[in-house]
Amino acid sequence: MEKILRESVASLFCYVIKNEDKDIDKERALFCRFMKQDFDMECDEANDLLDEVLEHEYNIDTQIAIISNALVNHTYQKMSILKQLNHIIIKDNLQSENYEIFNKVKKAFFG
Repeated sequence: MEKILRESVASLFCYVIKNEDKDIDKERALFCRFMKQDFDMECDEANDLLDEVLEHEYNIDTQIAIISNALVNHTYQKMSILKQLNHIIIKDNLQSENYEIFNKVKKAFFG
């Protein structure tokens, strides 16, 4: 389940990064930091996951549901993911559709 959760969180972060046409290489350090903090992943492992996720298309609603279900009793982890998602969204150029994703995730996590 941990692997599926990591992949779903990575796909959520990548979805926002792709939507904003951010430079993936510039986002790697931030992604590594987030994955280290939440999943204790080493940077090499996080970069491999990032590359893997970037190669596939994911249904973002399915990924949000997976994360929400996996973290049903883990409020701190849900808040951490929301905080990191918010950071990615506002880091460079804020786009309103990405805040719609943020609100969708928040609603899935907390109703």
